[in-house]
Amino acid sequence: MAGKHNGVVAVLAGVGVAVSALVVAATWGVRLGPVGKAVGWLRTSLRAFFSWLWRIFGPLRPRWTAVARGARVAGPYAFGLAAGMLAVTLVRPILPVAVGWATSRPCDHPLELRVLSAAENVAALTDAGLRYARESADLRGCPSVRLSVSPQPPIATMGRSVKGWTNLPSNDGEAYVSGLIAIHPDILIASSADTEAYLRRAFHNLSSVEFHSMAPVASSALVVAFTERLEAALDHQKSAPDTLPAMEEWLGSAGAPLARPRADLSEIGLVASTALYGADSTQDVRKEMAYTPPGLPLSDAARLVCERPKGEKLAMIVPEHLFRASDVPGLCPSGAPAEKLTMHPLDDLPSLSYRYVRLRWAGQWSARRDGAVSAFHDWLAQDGLTRYGYRDAEGVNDLGDLPLGTTHTPQAPPAATPSAEPADRIERLMDRLAEAHPMTSLLLLVDRSGSMSHGIGSTVPMEKARSAAGTLLGRLHDKRDDVGLVTFSAPHGLGEIVTTIDGVTGGLPNLTAEGRDAPLADVLKQAVPLLQGKNNPLIVMLTDGGTRTGDVGGAVSALGQVHGLRVRLLLTGAQSCEAPHLEKLRDAAPDLTCVPVDGATDAERARQVDEELTRLWRKLL
Repeated sequence: MAGKHNGVVAVLAGVGVAVSALVVAATWGVRLGPVGKAVGWLRTSLRAFFSWLWRIFGPLRPRWTAVARGARVAGPYAFGLAAGMLAVTLVRPILPVAVGWATSRPCDHPLELRVLSAAENVAALTDAGLRYARESADLRGCPSVRLSVSPQPPIATMGRSVKGWTNLPSNDGEAYVSGLIAIHPDILIASSADTEAYLRRAFHNLSSVEFHSMAPVASSALVVAFTERLEAALDHQKSAPDTLPAMEEWLGSAGAPLARPRADLSEIGLVASTALYGADSTQDVRKEMAYTPPGLPLSDAARLVCERPKGEKLAMIVPEHLFRASDVPGLCPSGAPAEKLTMHPLDDLPSLSYRYVRLRWAGQWSARRDGAVSAFHDWLAQDGLTRYGYRDAEGVNDLGDLPLGTTHTPQAPPAATPSAEPADRIERLMDRLAEAHPMTSLLLLVDRSGSMSHGIGSTVPMEKARSAAGTLLGRLHDKRDDVGLVTFSAPHGLGEIVTTIDGVTGGLPNLTAEGRDAPLADVLKQAVPLLQGKNNPLIVMLTDGGTRTGDVGGAVSALGQVHGLRVRLLLTGAQSCEAPHLEKLRDAAPDLTCVPVDGATDAERARQVDEELTRLWRKLL
C-alpha cells in the first residue's frame, strides 16, 4: 500500500514540476502554441494572487528588498508546482467538460485601455501591452483588454489645453488635434514626481475627471551618452567626470556639444533641465542655445538616439533604458542605431520615476475599467518593464550594476523658496525656458479656398493646416507671445482677425473651405500691416499653394515696412515650393521661406513645424 501511495505522490509531483516548467518557459518567452495560452492564463492568475500579497507587504520592501525580489520571482513557480499537484485530484473530473464549454463560446470584445506617456516610453509600453493582453487572456485565448499607447503632447501644452480635451479622435489616430489631446486616457504615466504634481494641479480644475496617483511602476537614470567618435577623442588616461559641471568642462575641451531633448517639447528634456539650470537666470539663453545644437532631432530622446547624424562628436542626456533595450520593437523605426554608444552616469543628474496615474472620466468610468487599470498597474509594477531596460520602482534591475542617478531637487530661481511645491518648481522652470526664447508676434494666415478640402482623411490640406496651426499654438507662451488668425480666399479676401490663443484654438476646428484660390502676394500685402510695431513679427501662411502669385512688387514693398518681419509659407497640399508662381514670390522676398508640411501623421507634421520654429528661433537670437 505504501508503494502505491508513493507512486501517486510521485505522479502528482511530476505533474506539478511539468506545470511549473511550462510557467517558466512562458516567462522566458518560449512559444508554446495553444498550451502557451493556458499557461499564460495560469501565470497571470498567479500574478494576481501575488499582487494581492504585494499590496499587503509591499510597503515593507525597502527593509527586505532582496527577500521580496526573490519571493516575487520564485513565488509563482512554487505556487505553480503546488497548483499542478492539486489540479490532478480537484480539477480532473470537470476539466474536459469545462474546456469544451469554454471553447465553444465566441470571444467578447476586449476593453480598450488608453495610455498616454512620453514618446521615449511608447515602444516599450506598446509591446508590454501586447504581452499583458496575451497573458491575461482566458483559456480560449480571448484577451480581456487591449491597450493603445499614444505619445503625450508637451507638458506645458497639456497644462494649458486640459480644458479643451474632447471625445473626438483625430483622423489618423494620433494624439494631437489642433494642439490639444484628442483622447481621454485611462492611464497617464508621468516621468517624474514634479511633472506629475504639475499635471495634477492642471487636472484639478477639470471637473469631468478624477486624477488618482498610484505607486510608481519603474524608474530609470538620466545619463550622458557618448558617440564612438567622441569616446575616441577624449583622454582615456583619466576617469570620466561624475558631476555635471566637470562633464561639461571635459566635453568643452574636446569641442563636443552636450545635447538634450528640447525642454519645451520633451518631458525628459524638462526633467533634465532641473539639473542644468541653476539660480542664475542671466545665462539661460546661452545655455538653451548650447543644449539644443542645430541639425539634431530634439523632440524626444528616442529620436535623438535613433536619428542623430552618425559619425559626429556628440554627448547626449538621455534615459538609461534606451541603452538597455536596443531591440525593443518600434523603438527606432529603421532598426537599432548602428553606432555604438557608451553611457556615463552622473551624480547630479536626476532620476526618472515613472508615476502611474489613473484617470476616471465622467460618463466613461465603470467598475470593469477601474479594475482593469489597477490590474495593469500591478502587472507593470512586478517587473513588467525591466525587460525593456527600465529599473523597478526602487532602482533595481538584473541588467547590470551601473549606479542609478541620485534624485535631484532642482535649485530654485531667486524668487522661489526652498519649500516650493513640485508643481511650482516645474512652472517656474517652464517660465524661465519661455523667457530664454524671444518674444514672438505670430499671424496665422489660413487658406480656406475650396481646393483646401480636396483629399482623403489626413491628406486633406485643411486638416494638415489645422494640425500645423495647432502645433504652432502649442509652442506659444501665453504671457509673452501675441497671436492672430486670419483666413483668406477669393473673392472674399481677408476674413475677420482673431487675436487670443483661446479664440484661435476654438476657431481652428470650425474652419470650412469655400471660394477660389487667392493670389498669395495680394494676401500678404493686405495682412502685413497687422504686424506693424510688433515684437519679432512672424507670418505663417498655411496653404495648398494655389496657382496665382498676384502683385509681387506690392507685397515686397509692404514687407519692407515692418522691421524684422519673416514669412514662413507652409504648404499643406500637393503643390511644390519650386512651382513657378511660388518661386517668383520667393525670389522677390528674401525673408520668405517655403517649407512643405508633408508628414503622414500629425506627430510627423508637428516635428516638421518644430524644426522650422527652431531654425527661426536661432536666427532671432
